[in-house]
Amino acid sequence: MGEKPSSAFIRHSERIETALLIIISFMLFFIFSKPVQPYVKGDSNVPVAVQSGVYFNNEIRDVQQLMIKGAERSVKAATYTYSAGVLSEFLEKKSSEGVDVRVVAGNNRDNSSPGFDFSVFKTKYGIYHPKFMVFDSRDVLISSSNFSSDETASNSAVLFKDVPAAARILEKEIDSIFAGKINDLCSKGCETEIGTIFLNPGKACMAVKREILRSESSIKAAVYTVTPKNPVMTGLRNRIKNGIDVDLIFDNWKGDDSAIVNGRAFKYLSSIGADVRYDEKPEKNDTLFHHKFAVIDHSTTIFGSMNWTASGCYKNREITVISHDPKIAKEFESFFDSYNR
Repeated sequence: MGEKPSSAFIRHSERIETALLIIISFMLFFIFSKPVQPYVKGDSNVPVAVQSGVYFNNEIRDVQQLMIKGAERSVKAATYTYSAGVLSEFLEKKSSEGVDVRVVAGNNRDNSSPGFDFSVFKTKYGIYHPKFMVFDSRDVLISSSNFSSDETASNSAVLFKDVPAAARILEKEIDSIFAGKINDLCSKGCETEIGTIFLNPGKACMAVKREILRSESSIKAAVYTVTPKNPVMTGLRNRIKNGIDVDLIFDNWKGDDSAIVNGRAFKYLSSIGADVRYDEKPEKNDTLFHHKFAVIDHSTTIFGSMNWTASGCYKNREITVISHDPKIAKEFESFFDSYNR
């Protein structure tokens, strides 16, 4: 039999083992704790992982670029205004690599001819206004941001990873338009992993009104355009008169007559007790406040492309999502509470 190792040898071996474990632990920490960096044009070594969650303003472009860059099979998207830019460059590159890229727009602002499947769709009465992207039939981004949006616009978006049911619905929307038609899918609401999806014209406004009427403590909403006569306004009036705290932010954009488009709704809601304000400080008059979201009782969130107008309710093609995920509500509410304070 061999000799028993000395105690000095054992202590020396234990020190080496401990040192190796420390070195390995530090290596693993630096490898796996490296944060996701936004895409930098010309850098082909950036990571493509991005987390589910709520994103605001310029963060949205980073997320869109990373998700497009990571797509392996397909990218399908809807927007109201389209114009050539960074996103179209990413999509053209993906299309050239064999990825199925399809984009539907309500209008082509610069009359460009993108290098991927592209369709401008005109609805019978209103406008084609949804804003979403689907990646690899699995991941979904719902946004208030158009392809033509830039840093002068304030927008919000929610990214959902691994939501095949929602992805299927939205891909069907894109594919049906490329087939030359628009269907009534989800006009009454479709239950999915991300919440209830509505595609207008349909029942979205009535569903939003129902959620508002269920509120017990507070409603916080940030909306680009609001007009007085629609179901959402009826719900708000009921809650205000029943003592619910209603806090609203509107954009102060002006129409052809130089009057603030939201002026009538602002004046009416203020007169019955809502806390209403315009987003823009004097030095920010060129900033577009383009959000379309509401948080009810700190737990329910309504978001998508629909403004609170009669056209948004009854004429336009829109997407609206009603989510009961408190994490999403918290992110939107934190943004709302910090805006212009």
